[in-house]
Amino acid sequence: MIDHVIAVLVAIIPVFLVVFIGLCLRRFKVVGNGVDRGLTSLLLNVLMPCFIFYNIVGSEVASDLGKVLQMAAIGGGVVVLSLAIVYLLAPSLGLSRGEGRRSFTVGAGIQNYGFMAVPLLISLFDDKELLATLFLHNLGVELAVYSVGIMILVGKLSLNPKYFLNGPVVAVIVGILINLTGLADSIPSPIGATIHNLGVTAIPLSLIMVGMAIAEILPEIRFSFKISSLGILFRLLLLPSVMLGVAYILPVDPAVKRVLLIQAAMPAALFSIVLARHYGAKPAMVAEVAIVTNVLSFLTMPVVVVVGSKLLGI
Repeated sequence: MIDHVIAVLVAIIPVFLVVFIGLCLRRFKVVGNGVDRGLTSLLLNVLMPCFIFYNIVGSEVASDLGKVLQMAAIGGGVVVLSLAIVYLLAPSLGLSRGEGRRSFTVGAGIQNYGFMAVPLLISLFDDKELLATLFLHNLGVELAVYSVGIMILVGKLSLNPKYFLNGPVVAVIVGILINLTGLADSIPSPIGATIHNLGVTAIPLSLIMVGMAIAEILPEIRFSFKISSLGILFRLLLLPSVMLGVAYILPVDPAVKRVLLIQAAMPAALFSIVLARHYGAKPAMVAEVAIVTNVLSFLTMPVVVVVGSKLLGI
């Protein structure tokens, strides 16, 4: 048991160290906030799509339309289930209409499914097929976030298809189409190498940007025991249990269970803060949930991974 916890800690410590470097870069003004918009655009429109595309093209799991649909359905379904649980239980815990129910639902209901999950999956398993499985899962998550998540934030049924056309989603879809048409082997090696070289920079840059975002938001937050404790209850205790239960019940192969295991261990998504700001919700509340759960996940992540591994038999 101790050996497994140490192994998980060894895998996640580098992730948190890079995040901490990003925090220090912003805190000590080594990198000013004037570059944030450009770096975000570079990451989401070039570097992350290259990373995803490189790992999707040629993948066996991303060449099987049935598995593609299965993983997207699982990813989206789990997020919708998580949002529904938080939204329905929040009023009984003191978060009704006008008190941040919608903001808290999105803040606690969406896990950090990409920026932190990718390096942890690489550290623990180092399997390209698992990365492809994760990106198919995340395709479903993106669809759920930009539909159900946004509808919860704005408080009405509204759907804008343009939100689905972001770099990572397009990279997954193009990669799948190349696989299904048998063109994966036709990509010239110089182009493949260029895509790879750009892609390998995505994860460290994304983690640094997470650290810078934390440093930027931290002074704005007025922490409250109620919101912080509810965030911990939902995001680090209740929802991981639900996700592990789903992974245990579903008749899927071990690769899918490993992806769901890593997703269950994730804290709240920092990107939810951006969504809350854009849609006029309560970004400070969302930020509080994100900050508290990301900090405490250093302690809870090894427990979830070790216990979940034994439960799922992987």
